[in-house]
Amino acid sequence: MKYMKFRNRLFLAFCAVLAIAVVLPGIYFYTALKSEILKESRENALEQLEFLEWTLKKDAPFENNEQLDRWCGAMAERLGYRITVIKPGGKVIADSSVRFDELRYMENHADREEILETGKSGQPAVSMRYSATIRRNLIYAAKQIRTPEEKQPLYLRAAYPVSSVENRLNSYTRRFWAGMALIAAVAFLVSLYLARKLEKPIHRVMDRLKSVASGDFSHHYIMDSGREFYDLSVTLNETADRIHEQMEVISEQNTEMEAIVENMREGVMLLDRAGRIKSINRAMGDIAECRLSCIGKRPLEVLLNSEVQEACNRILGGEQECSLTVSAEDERYYEVYALKIPEGGALIVFYDISTHRRLEKIRRDFVANVSHELKTPLTSIKGYVETLASGDFSLDAQAESFLLTIRKNTEQMTTIVNDLLALTRLEERPAGLNLLPLDAAGVFQSATEICKPMAGEKHIKLENSITPPVMVKADEAALNRVVRNLLDNAVRYSPSGGTVEVFCETKDREIIFGIRDQGPGIAEQHKDRIFERFYRIDKERSRTTGGTGLGLSICKHAVSVMHGRIWVQSPPEGADRGSVFFFTLPRAEQGPEDVDSNTGGCGNKQKGLDQT
Repeated sequence: MKYMKFRNRLFLAFCAVLAIAVVLPGIYFYTALKSEILKESRENALEQLEFLEWTLKKDAPFENNEQLDRWCGAMAERLGYRITVIKPGGKVIADSSVRFDELRYMENHADREEILETGKSGQPAVSMRYSATIRRNLIYAAKQIRTPEEKQPLYLRAAYPVSSVENRLNSYTRRFWAGMALIAAVAFLVSLYLARKLEKPIHRVMDRLKSVASGDFSHHYIMDSGREFYDLSVTLNETADRIHEQMEVISEQNTEMEAIVENMREGVMLLDRAGRIKSINRAMGDIAECRLSCIGKRPLEVLLNSEVQEACNRILGGEQECSLTVSAEDERYYEVYALKIPEGGALIVFYDISTHRRLEKIRRDFVANVSHELKTPLTSIKGYVETLASGDFSLDAQAESFLLTIRKNTEQMTTIVNDLLALTRLEERPAGLNLLPLDAAGVFQSATEICKPMAGEKHIKLENSITPPVMVKADEAALNRVVRNLLDNAVRYSPSGGTVEVFCETKDREIIFGIRDQGPGIAEQHKDRIFERFYRIDKERSRTTGGTGLGLSICKHAVSVMHGRIWVQSPPEGADRGSVFFFTLPRAEQGPEDVDSNTGGCGNKQKGLDQT
């Protein structure tokens, strides 16, 4: 039924309606006709009974019951009824259907329905039942009568065969159903014609839809099979036109997008849900040295790089995005970004950063060379200034003032050169650091002692709450430089009479260190840039305080090389000014008995540590 043709379904619906329209009235007609014929037969039986009573009284008296029985037979032949005369006690004394000498063998009829009813009411009674005597269904009509020779009333009964009624009913029924069959045949043919006629516009709609589905939008259909089909055809044509317009727009957009992706300098790779290459652009084909042959393979098979494959696996495993830097055999470097796409699969983008890396190397080499070249003359200038200021030469006040200015700027330049060299070494040779287990508490204590003279000049109190041992895995010289730079900044920007706090906390597999000052704080727009080289929030203040703009950049590189993180919180939680610089270092691996002792004076909680 689900896949039946519309014509057949419509035809079956017509047939069902036709069957209901014919059968139900037919059943009603048959029932009503049968009821009317039976009613008419009962009334006819009563009329015949009245006639028999009149005839009986006219022909009476009879000499005996046998003569009465012959009268019953004669009347039965004339009327076609079975006529019976019954005494009040139920004995049959005359019956047209039974020989007179056999009447004594008949059953007592006192319990017959029509006899009981007429005896009770005194009125004529009618019943329809099966006669055991003649073995036929009969319609009985009975009434009480009186004859001159009988003292008690007798029962006169006339019986009419039901088969006669049934024959009459069947005759009417056959004619009725013949008429209904003729009507049904005509309706059947009309239904078939209408079903086929209604099917034609539907086939036209289907043909139009198939042509639209195949991409043919050139044909328009207007159906004149009725208002509804006309409106349907107009709507279908309008819909097809809109689909055509949308497909042209989408096709144009796809063409533009393909052109953009194909001509991108970045390599683009699309993976399916199974992690196999679905498509690549021309740049990616150049990187992988293949194009069509890459389709259907895994990234590892075409790139021979396990790091890229691992990144793809992480994205397919549920991560939203990740990035990494990889190098190729031809000394090219790529920044790889892997993104999860909503439809399933992953998008991998390769950015060629070879030129950027090369320029970075040129810049680092230039900075290193310039720094080295400047270091020697700066040392000479500083030596000459110290010689002139030693007192062996007579200088007036103005000359001494010039020497002081030269000395101050020379020291500033020397500090910048030393910071540039340190930053260059961190960028070029990160593997040169010796990451060994060491007690960070000692490094903080040493750096605090070095910074105390400068803090004393501003009456700043240094509070170090870190007590040994605090075992971390780090390079001692690099850690010392990080702590000194952060303490130096904290003292430099804190107001006179303020306090600088140093603390730490253990969290999972790392130690978080914090240095808190009471300075003016750092605005939100500067927090992401203060770790850039030469970036200064207040250039005039930096010149006054003697900052080089490289200290925080050195800290960031040093902490990163030691597998840590660094960030700033300003203002600290619960304060309206000041800053806290946090950085992390991995905990040194210790035996089970040293797990609690290797974190020494680090607390379990410090406000602001959750702001990473």
